[in-house]
Amino acid sequence: MTAEQAVDATPHLKGKWEEGLQALRGGDKPHIRAADTRAITGSVDVDSALARLPEHAQANRWDFAIGYQHEDRDAECLYWVELHTANDSQVDVVLAKLRWLLRWLQGDGKALDAFERDFVWVSSGATNYTLNGPQRRAFADFALRQTGGILRIPLRRQ
Repeated sequence: MTAEQAVDATPHLKGKWEEGLQALRGGDKPHIRAADTRAITGSVDVDSALARLPEHAQANRWDFAIGYQHEDRDAECLYWVELHTANDSQVDVVLAKLRWLLRWLQGDGKALDAFERDFVWVSSGATNYTLNGPQRRAFADFALRQTGGILRIPLRRQ
């Protein structure tokens, strides 16, 4: 199954898969740099698609998924990207968004849960935060990466 097929099999996301980075808002696109832009298989704006649903309207929702075909993988990888302010007051907000995403992937998003993936927090502005012990453990437990202001997607999976 391709990422596009998985999106179409996901409740409330059918037809939301976009070519390249087109699902990202204009100001968010410069924060994503791929080693080979032709390897970006597409993207989906999960946040906007689910924002109008009563069960998710007040939730801290994750932003986007970006599909990428690495040259050393047979299947696409999904980069789950949250573009968000990176300061001390926002660390717990981003962790709440990631907890929401993980619950959603176990439920309605289960078709997308099968893909190799990275959870990535990209700063929408300056990066200035210090993790306390519980936050540091949560980053490790959830395999959350904070990449500063740019997510660089390499040719080969690391």
